[in-house]
Amino acid sequence: MGYAHAPTGPMIMPVFMLALAACAVSRPFAGPGYDRERGVIAPDTGAMVVVALTNATLDGARRHTFDDHTRRVVDSLSSQPGFIGSSLRTRIFGNEVWTMTAWTSEEALDNFVASGVHQTAIENGMAPVRTARFARIKVARTALPLSWDRALEILETQGTGYAY
Repeated sequence: MGYAHAPTGPMIMPVFMLALAACAVSRPFAGPGYDRERGVIAPDTGAMVVVALTNATLDGARRHTFDDHTRRVVDSLSSQPGFIGSSLRTRIFGNEVWTMTAWTSEEALDNFVASGVHQTAIENGMAPVRTARFARIKVARTALPLSWDRALEILETQGTGYAY
């Protein structure tokens, strides 16, 4: 009877790198309208909140442009009226990124999308984007934060996609 053996020697590194390439890391959900122990604490929040999800695949040679604008947008979030919280996710090795933001209302999200910082990011930071996917859903405030597994499922089943 034979036994299967784990890869050894020169095979370990390629197998390890292949496994790592599929991995992603995310920043924990946080924001001025969310407390880890109490949940949603934003004022003027009803039973339902709005969650916006995005996914983009980037041209790696120009990713820094996208990242610079993303940083500016993220830095502005806490000052946006109706913002509850967010989480960012990125593929460890690769050029795929995701965002999850939660808002007290559709109006608050629409105002953010129309804000100067977001419009500037769209106008100047989209050149590296090769594909994009967007979804917007209403969820019970008690459902926050969404797991990334659930967010990815929503993007896959309900998202609108674009190739640039």
